[in-house]
Amino acid sequence: MLSKNQLLFMDKIMEKINKLSLPAVILIASIILGGFYYASQVNKQKSIEKQQQIEIEKKQQEQLYKELKEKQAKEEAEQALNTCIANAEENYHDRWYRECKAQGKLTSKCIDVNELSYDEYLKKYGLTSEEYVKQRNLTPTDPNDPTSVRLSATLDYILKRPDECSCRLLVSTADRFNEGLEKDKAECFKRYPQ
Repeated sequence: MLSKNQLLFMDKIMEKINKLSLPAVILIASIILGGFYYASQVNKQKSIEKQQQIEIEKKQQEQLYKELKEKQAKEEAEQALNTCIANAEENYHDRWYRECKAQGKLTSKCIDVNELSYDEYLKKYGLTSEEYVKQRNLTPTDPNDPTSVRLSATLDYILKRPDECSCRLLVSTADRFNEGLEKDKAECFKRYPQ
């Protein structure tokens, strides 16, 4: 058993422990609560920053999408204008050709150039691409390559040959066709403003 002094000593120790335990518990609890509060604030800040980053990226994506749509719309409008102008010019050339044909001012070969495909033309006149190239004095990129020869001949037939098959028209007729072309082009610019 313990002596009275020992019991008193133990009581004093217990009393000191009791006096110190409440502040120690409060201190430990405060540290723990402070840690949780700090962690929640850090987490909250990270969440806010993440949300702001998401919003910034969303706005950037929306801006890129808007710019892409505008660019696409502009390209489509430009393509539509180019197509409209090409159609106007095609109609102009077609009217000129029909007038020359109606007046009997075109050779039969010129009529064939305007009305037959390249292959139909070769077949009708019994020509090969090589013979067509020689007849027209063309210089293909690679004269030994049949593809190059055919490409050169086809391009000549489609792009240059029809221009050679034309005629002079009365000034009044030519003026009417030219005015029609300008009117059609102006209509294209109204319909597809840039």
